[in-house]
Amino acid sequence: MTRRFVLISRWRLRTTPARLWELLVQPADWPAWWPHLATVRQLAAGDREGIGARYAFCWRSGIGYTLRIVMTTVRAASCCELEGAASGDVSGIGLWLIEPDGPDALRLTYRWDIELDRPWMRLCAPLLRAVFARRHFAVMAAGARGMARQLACTLDELEEWSAITPAAARRDDT
Repeated sequence: MTRRFVLISRWRLRTTPARLWELLVQPADWPAWWPHLATVRQLAAGDREGIGARYAFCWRSGIGYTLRIVMTTVRAASCCELEGAASGDVSGIGLWLIEPDGPDALRLTYRWDIELDRPWMRLCAPLLRAVFARRHFAVMAAGARGMARQLACTLDELEEWSAITPAAARRDDT
């Protein structure tokens, strides 16, 4: 069983790209509206576009374990895309995409493509894969609702997908 997860969350929000972008690029403020985020600490500011910014996150799963992750911004296209490289309890890439969806709404997509690095999680992955995915989506849904409250906007939809790539599945069969 692979230790790789590809988890995708999509939210439809009635707000502007500029307001949403301003919220996304200030992760130190996220604990005020994201209930599962225990702490965020800035480690590096990055350049003018935010590239190289590093933040240490401590996430609560809601079922007794926490995740400690350092995110480093590797790409930023204002009001469109924000990509970070993760290290710590997991490693991989997190990508926020902002797309228009009608005259007064946006689709915010988060693609989380990671490998488990924490030993107990790697060991338990074959048995707890579905639990890990469900907890991720519960944390993301709470974040979507908190984000909508923070932006004083409507959250119209929540969508989620979990996938294992065919290449990853083949590696597990060997």
